[in-house]
Amino acid sequence: MLNLSKFAGIILLLIIGLIAGCNPFAAAKEPDKVTVQLSWFHSVEFAGFYAAEQQKYYADENLAVTLLPGSAEIVSWQDVAEGKADFGITGGDALMIARSKGLDIKAVATIFRQSPIVMMALAESGIKTPQDFVGKRVGIFSETFDNANDIQLLAMLRKLGIDESELEMVLIEDYSLGSLTSGAMDVYSGFLTEEPARAEADDLNLIFPQDYGVLMYANVIATRQQLIDENPDLVERFVRATLKGYQYAIEHVDEMPKLASKYDNNLNLEFQLASMQTEVAMIDTGDTPIGMMDEEVWQSTQDILLEQKFISAPIDLKTVYTNEFVEKAQ
Repeated sequence: MLNLSKFAGIILLLIIGLIAGCNPFAAAKEPDKVTVQLSWFHSVEFAGFYAAEQQKYYADENLAVTLLPGSAEIVSWQDVAEGKADFGITGGDALMIARSKGLDIKAVATIFRQSPIVMMALAESGIKTPQDFVGKRVGIFSETFDNANDIQLLAMLRKLGIDESELEMVLIEDYSLGSLTSGAMDVYSGFLTEEPARAEADDLNLIFPQDYGVLMYANVIATRQQLIDENPDLVERFVRATLKGYQYAIEHVDEMPKLASKYDNNLNLEFQLASMQTEVAMIDTGDTPIGMMDEEVWQSTQDILLEQKFISAPIDLKTVYTNEFVEKAQ
Protein backbone atom coordinates (compact mmCIF):
# COMPACT_ATOMS: atom_id res chain seq x y z
CA MET A 1 0.00 0.00 0.00
CA LEU A 2 1.38 3.43 -1.02
CA ASN A 3 2.44 5.55 1.92
CA LEU A 4 1.06 8.94 0.85
CA SER A 5 2.87 10.91 3.53
CA LYS A 6 6.22 9.39 2.56
CA PHE A 7 5.51 10.00 -1.13
CA ALA A 8 4.56 13.61 -0.43
CA GLY A 9 7.81 14.07 1.49
CA ILE A 10 9.86 12.82 -1.43
CA ILE A 11 8.06 15.15 -3.83
CA LEU A 12 8.66 18.07 -1.47
CA LEU A 13 12.37 17.33 -1.30
CA LEU A 14 12.58 17.16 -5.09
CA ILE A 15 10.80 20.49 -5.44
CA ILE A 16 13.10 22.12 -2.87
CA GLY A 17 16.14 20.74 -4.69
CA LEU A 18 14.86 22.01 -8.03
CA ILE A 19 14.23 25.47 -6.62
CA ALA A 20 17.67 25.59 -5.04
CA GLY A 21 19.27 24.57 -8.33
CA CYS A 22 17.53 27.41 -10.14
CA ASN A 23 18.17 29.98 -7.45
CA PRO A 24 20.04 32.90 -9.02
CA PHE A 25 21.35 33.78 -5.57
CA ALA A 26 22.96 30.38 -5.08
CA ALA A 27 26.69 30.66 -4.37
CA ALA A 28 28.69 31.07 -7.59
CA LYS A 29 32.27 29.97 -8.03
CA GLU A 30 34.72 32.66 -6.98
CA PRO A 31 36.56 34.13 -9.99
CA ASP A 32 40.19 33.16 -10.44
CA LYS A 33 42.48 36.07 -9.57
CA VAL A 34 45.05 36.88 -12.23
CA THR A 35 47.82 39.49 -12.08
CA VAL A 36 49.34 40.93 -15.25
CA GLN A 37 52.59 42.90 -15.17
CA LEU A 38 52.63 45.30 -18.12
CA SER A 39 55.96 46.25 -19.69
CA TRP A 40 55.42 50.01 -19.47
CA PHE A 41 53.11 52.66 -18.11
CA HIS A 42 49.42 52.51 -19.00
CA SER A 43 48.67 53.52 -22.59
CA VAL A 44 46.80 52.24 -25.64
CA GLU A 45 49.72 49.88 -26.17
CA PHE A 46 47.73 47.63 -23.82
CA ALA A 47 44.30 48.48 -25.21
CA GLY A 48 43.26 44.84 -25.59
CA PHE A 49 43.64 44.22 -21.88
CA TYR A 50 41.55 47.27 -21.06
CA ALA A 51 38.88 46.25 -23.55
CA ALA A 52 38.80 42.70 -22.16
CA GLU A 53 38.23 44.08 -18.69
CA GLN A 54 35.75 46.82 -19.56
CA GLN A 55 33.75 44.66 -21.99
CA LYS A 56 33.53 41.95 -19.30
CA TYR A 57 35.41 39.38 -21.37
CA TYR A 58 37.50 38.50 -18.34
CA ALA A 59 34.41 38.30 -16.16
CA ASP A 60 32.77 36.02 -18.73
CA GLU A 61 35.73 33.67 -18.26
CA ASN A 62 35.35 33.95 -14.47
CA LEU A 63 38.60 35.89 -14.12
CA ALA A 64 39.36 38.85 -11.87
CA VAL A 65 42.33 40.52 -13.56
CA THR A 66 44.67 43.11 -12.06
CA LEU A 67 46.72 45.11 -14.57
CA LEU A 68 49.93 46.47 -13.05
CA PRO A 69 51.67 49.36 -14.85
CA GLY A 70 55.31 48.91 -15.72
CA SER A 71 58.25 51.30 -15.51
CA ALA A 72 61.95 51.47 -16.30
CA GLU A 73 62.68 49.76 -12.97
CA ILE A 74 60.26 46.84 -13.43
CA VAL A 75 61.38 43.74 -15.32
CA SER A 76 58.11 42.02 -16.19
CA TRP A 77 59.55 38.62 -17.16
CA GLN A 78 61.42 38.49 -13.87
CA ASP A 79 58.25 39.18 -11.90
CA VAL A 80 56.54 36.36 -13.79
CA ALA A 81 59.42 33.96 -13.19
CA GLU A 82 59.41 34.79 -9.48
CA GLY A 83 55.65 34.34 -9.19
CA LYS A 84 54.91 38.01 -8.46
CA ALA A 85 52.68 38.09 -11.56
CA ASP A 86 50.85 35.37 -13.48
CA PHE A 87 51.41 36.94 -16.88
CA GLY A 88 53.78 39.60 -18.15
CA ILE A 89 54.46 41.59 -21.30
CA THR A 90 58.03 41.40 -22.54
CA GLY A 91 60.16 41.38 -25.68
CA GLY A 92 60.88 38.12 -27.44
CA ASP A 93 64.63 38.71 -27.10
CA ALA A 94 64.41 39.28 -23.34
CA LEU A 95 62.26 36.18 -22.90
CA MET A 96 64.69 34.01 -24.84
CA ILE A 97 67.68 35.31 -22.87
CA ALA A 98 65.83 34.61 -19.63
CA ARG A 99 64.91 31.13 -20.83
CA SER A 100 68.56 30.45 -21.70
CA LYS A 101 69.37 31.12 -18.05
CA GLY A 102 66.94 28.45 -16.96
CA LEU A 103 64.02 30.68 -15.99
CA ASP A 104 60.62 29.02 -16.30
CA ILE A 105 58.83 31.41 -18.67
CA LYS A 106 57.11 30.89 -22.00
CA ALA A 107 55.30 33.05 -24.57
CA VAL A 108 51.63 32.16 -25.10
CA ALA A 109 50.67 34.96 -27.55
CA THR A 110 52.04 38.13 -29.09
CA ILE A 111 50.45 41.57 -29.07
CA PHE A 112 52.34 42.92 -32.08
CA ARG A 113 52.96 40.52 -34.95
CA GLN A 114 55.08 43.21 -36.59
CA SER A 115 57.83 44.90 -34.62
CA PRO A 116 57.27 48.59 -33.82
CA ILE A 117 61.02 49.24 -33.48
CA VAL A 118 62.12 51.84 -36.01
CA MET A 119 65.17 53.99 -36.79
CA MET A 120 64.27 57.60 -37.54
CA ALA A 121 65.98 60.49 -39.30
CA LEU A 122 64.77 63.94 -40.22
CA ALA A 123 63.60 64.01 -43.83
CA GLU A 124 65.91 66.92 -44.55
CA SER A 125 68.93 64.79 -43.59
CA GLY A 126 68.59 62.61 -46.67
CA ILE A 127 69.09 59.47 -44.56
CA LYS A 128 66.72 56.88 -46.02
CA THR A 129 68.46 53.50 -45.71
CA PRO A 130 70.87 51.79 -43.29
CA GLN A 131 73.66 52.36 -45.81
CA ASP A 132 73.16 56.09 -45.22
CA PHE A 133 74.11 55.61 -41.54
CA VAL A 134 77.81 55.40 -42.48
CA GLY A 135 79.64 58.42 -41.11
CA LYS A 136 76.56 59.58 -39.20
CA ARG A 137 75.79 59.89 -35.48
CA VAL A 138 73.46 57.03 -34.61
CA GLY A 139 71.67 56.90 -31.26
CA ILE A 140 72.00 53.87 -28.98
CA PHE A 141 70.48 53.17 -25.56
CA SER A 142 73.45 51.39 -24.03
CA GLU A 143 77.13 50.90 -24.75
CA THR A 144 76.61 47.18 -24.16
CA PHE A 145 73.76 47.04 -26.73
CA ASP A 146 71.74 44.95 -24.26
CA ASN A 147 68.26 46.08 -25.31
CA ALA A 148 65.91 45.32 -28.17
CA ASN A 149 66.50 48.55 -30.09
CA ASP A 150 70.30 48.29 -30.08
CA ILE A 151 70.22 44.53 -30.73
CA GLN A 152 68.09 45.09 -33.83
CA LEU A 153 70.26 47.99 -34.99
CA LEU A 154 73.40 45.82 -34.87
CA ALA A 155 71.61 42.89 -36.49
CA MET A 156 70.46 45.09 -39.37
CA LEU A 157 73.92 46.52 -39.96
CA ARG A 158 75.56 43.08 -39.91
CA LYS A 159 72.98 41.59 -42.28
CA LEU A 160 73.87 44.34 -44.73
CA GLY A 161 77.63 44.00 -44.23
CA ILE A 162 77.95 47.45 -42.68
CA ASP A 163 80.78 47.71 -40.13
CA GLU A 164 79.43 49.46 -37.04
CA SER A 165 82.83 51.11 -36.58
CA GLU A 166 81.95 53.24 -39.60
CA LEU A 167 79.16 54.84 -37.55
CA GLU A 168 79.51 57.23 -34.63
CA MET A 169 77.45 55.65 -31.85
CA VAL A 170 75.94 58.29 -29.55
CA LEU A 171 74.21 57.51 -26.24
CA ILE A 172 70.61 58.69 -26.21
CA GLU A 173 69.88 61.05 -23.34
CA ASP A 174 66.71 62.74 -24.59
CA TYR A 175 64.26 59.88 -25.20
CA SER A 176 62.24 61.81 -27.76
CA LEU A 177 62.50 63.34 -31.20
CA GLY A 178 64.36 66.14 -29.47
CA SER A 179 67.43 63.95 -29.98
CA LEU A 180 67.05 64.68 -33.70
CA THR A 181 65.72 68.22 -33.72
CA SER A 182 68.44 69.39 -31.31
CA GLY A 183 71.14 68.08 -33.62
CA ALA A 184 72.49 65.70 -30.98
CA MET A 185 72.34 62.83 -33.47
CA ASP A 186 71.36 62.02 -37.04
CA VAL A 187 69.52 58.74 -36.39
CA TYR A 188 67.28 58.03 -33.41
CA SER A 189 65.85 54.65 -32.40
CA GLY A 190 62.34 54.32 -31.01
CA PHE A 191 58.89 52.75 -31.26
CA LEU A 192 56.59 53.45 -34.21
CA THR A 193 53.73 53.88 -31.72
CA GLU A 194 55.56 56.62 -29.86
CA GLU A 195 57.71 59.26 -31.59
CA PRO A 196 56.37 59.04 -35.17
CA ALA A 197 52.84 59.22 -33.81
CA ARG A 198 53.77 62.58 -32.27
CA ALA A 199 55.11 64.05 -35.51
CA GLU A 200 54.02 64.65 -39.08
CA ALA A 201 55.01 61.60 -41.13
CA ASP A 202 56.55 63.75 -43.86
CA ASP A 203 59.04 65.18 -41.36
CA LEU A 204 60.68 61.82 -40.74
CA ASN A 205 62.29 59.06 -42.73
CA LEU A 206 61.56 55.70 -41.10
CA ILE A 207 63.89 52.70 -41.40
CA PHE A 208 62.52 49.38 -40.09
CA PRO A 209 64.99 46.59 -39.20
CA GLN A 210 62.32 44.01 -40.09
CA ASP A 211 62.43 45.25 -43.69
CA TYR A 212 66.02 44.00 -43.76
CA GLY A 213 65.32 40.54 -42.36
CA VAL A 214 65.60 41.35 -38.66
CA LEU A 215 62.59 39.53 -37.20
CA MET A 216 61.81 39.83 -33.50
CA TYR A 217 58.66 40.17 -31.40
CA ALA A 218 58.46 43.31 -29.29
CA ASN A 219 55.54 42.49 -26.98
CA VAL A 220 54.70 38.89 -26.14
CA ILE A 221 52.41 37.65 -23.39
CA ALA A 222 54.44 35.35 -21.16
CA THR A 223 53.65 33.07 -18.25
CA ARG A 224 55.37 30.28 -16.32
CA GLN A 225 55.55 26.80 -17.78
CA GLN A 226 54.47 25.66 -14.32
CA LEU A 227 51.18 27.53 -14.66
CA ILE A 228 50.65 26.05 -18.13
CA ASP A 229 51.22 22.56 -16.74
CA GLU A 230 49.16 22.96 -13.55
CA ASN A 231 46.29 25.13 -14.77
CA PRO A 232 46.06 25.15 -18.58
CA ASP A 233 42.35 26.00 -18.36
CA LEU A 234 43.14 29.32 -16.67
CA VAL A 235 45.76 30.15 -19.30
CA GLU A 236 43.30 29.28 -22.05
CA ARG A 237 40.56 31.47 -20.58
CA PHE A 238 42.94 34.39 -20.07
CA VAL A 239 44.37 34.24 -23.59
CA ARG A 240 40.90 33.86 -25.14
CA ALA A 241 39.52 36.89 -23.28
CA THR A 242 42.61 39.01 -24.00
CA LEU A 243 42.61 38.27 -27.73
CA LYS A 244 38.89 39.02 -27.81
CA GLY A 245 39.79 42.33 -26.18
CA TYR A 246 42.33 43.11 -28.88
CA GLN A 247 39.82 42.23 -31.58
CA TYR A 248 37.44 44.73 -29.97
CA ALA A 249 40.23 47.31 -29.73
CA ILE A 250 41.12 47.26 -33.42
CA GLU A 251 37.44 47.43 -34.36
CA HIS A 252 36.79 50.38 -32.02
CA VAL A 253 39.96 52.45 -32.39
CA ASP A 254 38.27 55.74 -31.53
CA GLU A 255 37.12 54.38 -28.16
CA MET A 256 40.56 53.28 -27.00
CA PRO A 257 42.09 56.61 -25.88
CA LYS A 258 39.24 57.32 -23.46
CA LEU A 259 39.29 53.70 -22.33
CA ALA A 260 43.04 53.87 -21.62
CA SER A 261 42.51 57.11 -19.68
CA LYS A 262 40.47 55.13 -17.15
CA TYR A 263 43.80 53.64 -16.08
CA ASP A 264 45.77 56.90 -16.29
CA ASN A 265 43.80 60.13 -16.48
CA ASN A 266 46.91 62.11 -17.46
CA LEU A 267 47.11 60.55 -20.92
CA ASN A 268 46.99 62.85 -23.95
CA LEU A 269 43.94 61.57 -25.84
CA GLU A 270 45.00 63.00 -29.19
CA PHE A 271 48.37 61.26 -29.02
CA GLN A 272 46.78 58.03 -27.76
CA LEU A 273 44.49 58.02 -30.80
CA ALA A 274 47.42 58.51 -33.18
CA SER A 275 49.31 55.72 -31.43
CA MET A 276 46.34 53.35 -31.56
CA GLN A 277 45.82 54.02 -35.25
CA THR A 278 49.45 53.05 -35.83
CA GLU A 279 49.12 49.85 -33.80
CA VAL A 280 46.27 48.26 -35.75
CA ALA A 281 48.32 46.97 -38.69
CA MET A 282 50.96 45.55 -36.35
CA ILE A 283 48.39 43.70 -34.25
CA ASP A 284 46.28 42.34 -37.10
CA THR A 285 48.46 41.57 -40.11
CA GLY A 286 45.55 39.92 -41.92
CA ASP A 287 47.42 36.72 -42.73
CA THR A 288 46.86 34.80 -39.50
CA PRO A 289 44.83 35.14 -36.27
CA ILE A 290 45.65 37.90 -33.80
CA GLY A 291 48.19 36.72 -31.24
CA MET A 292 49.67 33.94 -33.37
CA MET A 293 53.47 33.59 -33.35
CA ASP A 294 55.69 32.39 -36.21
CA GLU A 295 58.61 29.99 -35.77
CA GLU A 296 60.55 32.03 -38.36
CA VAL A 297 60.52 35.04 -36.04
CA TRP A 298 61.68 33.05 -33.02
CA GLN A 299 64.41 31.39 -35.10
CA SER A 300 65.55 34.82 -36.28
CA THR A 301 65.62 36.05 -32.70
CA GLN A 302 67.73 33.08 -31.63
CA ASP A 303 70.17 33.52 -34.52
CA ILE A 304 70.64 37.20 -33.67
CA LEU A 305 71.16 36.53 -29.95
CA LEU A 306 73.67 33.80 -30.72
CA GLU A 307 75.59 36.04 -33.11
CA GLN A 308 75.70 38.88 -30.59
CA LYS A 309 76.60 36.40 -27.81
CA PHE A 310 73.60 37.17 -25.58
CA ILE A 311 72.99 33.41 -25.47
CA SER A 312 75.72 30.81 -25.68
CA ALA A 313 73.85 27.89 -27.24
CA PRO A 314 70.67 27.21 -29.24
CA ILE A 315 67.44 26.72 -27.28
CA ASP A 316 64.64 24.32 -28.12
CA LEU A 317 62.05 26.75 -29.48
CA LYS A 318 59.25 24.52 -28.18
CA THR A 319 60.29 25.60 -24.69
CA VAL A 320 60.19 29.29 -25.64
CA TYR A 321 56.70 29.69 -27.11
CA THR A 322 53.44 27.92 -27.84
CA ASN A 323 50.48 28.76 -30.08
CA GLU A 324 48.18 26.18 -28.49
CA PHE A 325 46.15 28.73 -26.52
CA VAL A 326 45.79 31.14 -29.46
CA GLU A 327 44.56 28.23 -31.57
CA LYS A 328 42.03 27.24 -28.92
CA ALA A 329 40.80 30.82 -28.77
CA GLN A 330 39.66 30.78 -32.40
